[in-house]
Amino acid sequence: MTSQLPAVAMARGDRSVMPTVTSPVASTTTVPEIRGDTWLECSVWYQSMPGSLFQCFCVLLCIAFMGSGHNSVAALYTHVLCACAFFFMAIWGVIDSCGLDIVIWSLVIFIINVGQVAYIAYKDRQTQKIFDSDMQTIYNMRFLPFEITRQTFVDLVTCKGCEMLTLSRGHNYAAEGKTPIEKLSLLVSGKIRVSRDNKVLHYITANEFIDSSEWQSLKLTANAKSTYKVTITAETDCKYITWKRKYLLALLANRKRLGKLVNHMIGRDVVNKLYHLNTTQFNYRGYRYDIRLPLIMSLRDDVIQREKRKKDSALGMESPTAESTSPTVTSSSPTSSPPMSSSSPTSSPPVSSSSC
Repeated sequence: MTSQLPAVAMARGDRSVMPTVTSPVASTTTVPEIRGDTWLECSVWYQSMPGSLFQCFCVLLCIAFMGSGHNSVAALYTHVLCACAFFFMAIWGVIDSCGLDIVIWSLVIFIINVGQVAYIAYKDRQTQKIFDSDMQTIYNMRFLPFEITRQTFVDLVTCKGCEMLTLSRGHNYAAEGKTPIEKLSLLVSGKIRVSRDNKVLHYITANEFIDSSEWQSLKLTANAKSTYKVTITAETDCKYITWKRKYLLALLANRKRLGKLVNHMIGRDVVNKLYHLNTTQFNYRGYRYDIRLPLIMSLRDDVIQREKRKKDSALGMESPTAESTSPTVTSSSPTSSPPMSSSSPTSSPPVSSSSC
């Protein structure tokens, strides 16, 4: 045990237990065998490496920090290798270094990394339960291209006020003029018909927002108790995700990047609906309009009123024209009658004369 004290003291830098080395030049001079006698240079170096455990710690730590990424796999990779590295560091502190502080800190960091691994594995398992085939399709089509992590998507579909609901065939999602606008829904599967006054406007298929136009219309109107301008009915059995407006706005306010992405997707969905409506909806003069948005509703009413005024003015212009054309017809009748009458009554005398 006493033979190991100089080595331990050398490792920890304890000068009181350090052995002395006799100089070959002057036997009377003794130089303490220490590391780091000054801040500028080390006077004496170890004769060998600290050991294989310390080398394993350094290699594992280097490999752990070489990993990159923002998903759960990258996090598991980093934390598992860090836990192994600091476990070797704790063993090296017990066997070779004999330093209590090294052992304690290594064990603390090891436990933290193990806890992170367990937490990530638990969250990943919860994520796998949510990601069925439909959810995976929505994530791959709408969120993965923008590098939104699976965990962020899970937070969006599991936040407060978010529900996964079903709608049977023939049932209404919203009734025209009755259902208040207080939610946003994304169709997961099925097909939905949008109509007004028993006229079909368009259809909604999977991976499309059901009421994106109404969601955008609330930004244009001051009335927070607006109702749907259309009737939305399920053509088939449908499944959809719905968010309550209040809680969704709170979540998007905290997640700035997610909020910009969701607003972009809603705006794009509205543009697609307008495009489909404009290709099918015309009035009697060929004007295209969308009856779902309030501003365009007012434009449609203005167009109808303007066309009505034009019709009334056109009828007013036709009445004097008809009166002006009627004398011409009557005046032409006497002028044309003499030839007609001369042909019938006067034709007899020439015939009679010729006979004579």
